[in-house]
Amino acid sequence: MEAPQAAASQEERDYKFIAKAVDEAYRAVECDGGYPFGAVIVRGDEEVVSSHNLVRKDTDPSAHAEVAAIRQASKKLGKINLSDCEIYTSCEPCPMCLGLIRLSKIKKVVYGAKSEVAAAAGLNGTLPDVFIEYYQKSGIEMRQAEGDETRRIAEEVFEKTKGKFRKK
Repeated sequence: MEAPQAAASQEERDYKFIAKAVDEAYRAVECDGGYPFGAVIVRGDEEVVSSHNLVRKDTDPSAHAEVAAIRQASKKLGKINLSDCEIYTSCEPCPMCLGLIRLSKIKKVVYGAKSEVAAAAGLNGTLPDVFIEYYQKSGIEMRQAEGDETRRIAEEVFEKTKGKFRKK
């Protein structure tokens, strides 16, 4: 009986933090800051920071949601080693973001939508398997969030924001 309860707990945790990342993804589009991507840095069961894509607002191609969140978390916590943190992202991270996740020593990545969903909406390409294999070998746990509802809310961001942001 304990295993189903633990699974439900993980699914609830995933939903809580992916829903926050999804809210950030909507915020990115609403404020014309960037594209519909959001991220949350978590330590233990507490949110450290949340952020969204700021590429357009900052005129910075590196200002992805994950990058912004890692920068904010490092400042807030006063350290660059975030090995005691996890990152929840609305969508599977790109290779650049995975590189920064590795440099910051975050050991766990949980994402809502697969990169193919973003690619189908005209954003970013799909994440090549070689990158996933490389980062998994480096000790980073990377998985899609548990729960159909969690994945659904992450995927629908792209459909609901389609046409509301400009690609440059």
